Amino acid sequence: MSDQTPSGVRKPPLELGLALLALSFFAAVLFQTVQLVRERVNYSTIALNQQAPLENTLKLRNQINALANDTAALAQSGNAAAKQVVDDLARQHIALHPPTTPPPTH
Repeated sequence: MSDQTPSGVRKPPLELGLALLALSFFAAVLFQTVQLVRERVNYSTIALNQQAPLENTLKLRNQINALANDTAALAQSGNAAAKQVVDDLARQHIALHPPTTPPPTH
């Protein structure tokens, strides 16, 4: 019982199978590469779209910190309304600390 094919039927050559395997591998790699490039472009677009809101948020945070520092400084200097605000915030576990001034240089 040998693996002989009938005289009219030929087996496909090994090179054809190997070529199809290599072609399918490179097609899969190409597909993955295209997908990764698309994702990278999408992530870059998302990052650019977030830039303006992020800058606005940082500006707002700086304004709020400046307001909180001014309120804490007023409370420390004896302003009753500012003391009440600091006390109310302290009850909500929000600590306001007056800005520290660096020591003067001579």
